[in-house]
Amino acid sequence: MKLKIFYVDDEIELCEIFLELFNSEDCEILTFTDPQLAIKAARKCAPDLVFMDYRLPGVTGDKVAIDMKCNSPIYLISGDLFINTAFEFKQILTKPVVSEDIRKIITMHVIEKKANDPK
Repeated sequence: MKLKIFYVDDEIELCEIFLELFNSEDCEILTFTDPQLAIKAARKCAPDLVFMDYRLPGVTGDKVAIDMKCNSPIYLISGDLFINTAFEFKQILTKPVVSEDIRKIITMHVIEKKANDPK
């Protein structure tokens, strides 16, 4: 079973790059430039893992994370040095993010999912 990953960022190019870099046979990646669509999708079928930008149109990533109402690990990505967040993220990654750091996180979660997946 594939790891379902959401990537939420208002920059279309970053969504395309994320998809290109991290799409694999172990992952199903869904990208969102509209935070409200990400919230609706998460409420309908929770992802296994979320990467989210902090500054989104009209809202911050912590508000979106709260509104998703899912128990998935959520990683915040931000260029801001100081963030006062109302949500406890799994980790805050600082822009520019090194792709190998994200790859390690994804690999860790793929391994966990496979270990917990009944066969």
